[in-house]
Amino acid sequence: MKSRIKNNSNIFNKTTLLIALCWLIYMCSYLGKLGYNANITQIETVYSISHSKAGAVSTFFFFSYGIGQILNGIFCKKYKIRFVVFGSLLVSGLMNFLVGISNNFTFIKYLWLINGAALSVLWPSLIRLLSETLDEKDIGRAVAVMGTTVAAGTVFVYGLSALFVWMGAYTVMFYTAGIVLPLIALLWFFVYPKLTKTETVSIASELGKPMKRIKQTKRTQSGLGVAISILAFFAIVDNLIRDGLTTWVPMILKETYALSEYISILLTVLLPCLAMFGTGIAVVLHKKIKDFITLSAILFFISAIFIALAIFCLPTGWYFVTLGSFGIISCLMAGVNNIITSMAPLYWKKKINSGLLAGVLNGFCYLGSALSSYGLGAIADLGGWKTVFWLLFGLCVATVLLWGFYLIITKVKKQNS
Repeated sequence: MKSRIKNNSNIFNKTTLLIALCWLIYMCSYLGKLGYNANITQIETVYSISHSKAGAVSTFFFFSYGIGQILNGIFCKKYKIRFVVFGSLLVSGLMNFLVGISNNFTFIKYLWLINGAALSVLWPSLIRLLSETLDEKDIGRAVAVMGTTVAAGTVFVYGLSALFVWMGAYTVMFYTAGIVLPLIALLWFFVYPKLTKTETVSIASELGKPMKRIKQTKRTQSGLGVAISILAFFAIVDNLIRDGLTTWVPMILKETYALSEYISILLTVLLPCLAMFGTGIAVVLHKKIKDFITLSAILFFISAIFIALAIFCLPTGWYFVTLGSFGIISCLMAGVNNIITSMAPLYWKKKINSGLLAGVLNGFCYLGSALSSYGLGAIADLGGWKTVFWLLFGLCVATVLLWGFYLIITKVKKQNS
């Protein structure tokens, strides 16, 4: 028997506050997640290491985070969300503080591995919480709000990092995370019970729901499996591009256009600022295009055009055009990310457990993130940044081709049904 937040004016405000709290938790988790990536240029200089070696630390993080997403997606239905979210933030804060005081680069990658595992609890747990407590009419609002967490968190972290680099003390970023995350954990621990008090809906209204869900799952099982598989591939490509830009644009601007480090980081903040609009674009387009795969493919196609523009502009010195192209790509990839990690799990909650789907798809997203950190850095070391962008262009084209095969398969199934 399930419980939901009561649907009256007072509890509606409580619903809004619950969504806001989930937004705050995940947005602030980026303090613990992106501190290293935001300062990768300074870290390379301090430790005198290559792009690929510096990127390996992020790969450790994304590997444990991605695997953790999948495992937590499977098991999150058994979690006591109040405690696991609290513990996740505490551990991440501690790992960040230890990175700040460490002077051993080898030690840092193992701390970041633990950090990734700790933070992997958050997304499937929060999506499970929202899917179980929100009514249908509130799902769209939750999708729109939670979809901005990535962009808002990235802006916050890169903005602070630019300030600290300008001050000549980039390690303050790690100390900030070490202080803020435990405070946010305490806020969550004490506020959570007040926002999740529920009433039990009538037994009669609940009895029919499991049977309806089972029938719907059997009827659409094959098609759902194909759709999820395609979204998983889209997730890898999406985060490879999105996190690849976030991680390496400061280095690209520094090496290609000879901009100073703190200016490169500050300009990179424009990417997640524009990415905030990506969530809104996805929500608006979904009103017209209900199929998540088709919607994602359209955004990938447009991204391919702007990647081609960036390739053309790299040797020209027009860094504002290049940065503008990166901004639009970041915006579109944020839209795809919102489709994959928020919209599909919450809108398909009657077909599959939302926490499970969110964890699995987000796990594939961070497989792409892991590839972006080490892989793109290694490719840049060997063939330069132009080679990197040709790879990203090819991946966008591959998603569009896969969408074409999906349309053919869908059409054949309809004809045979």
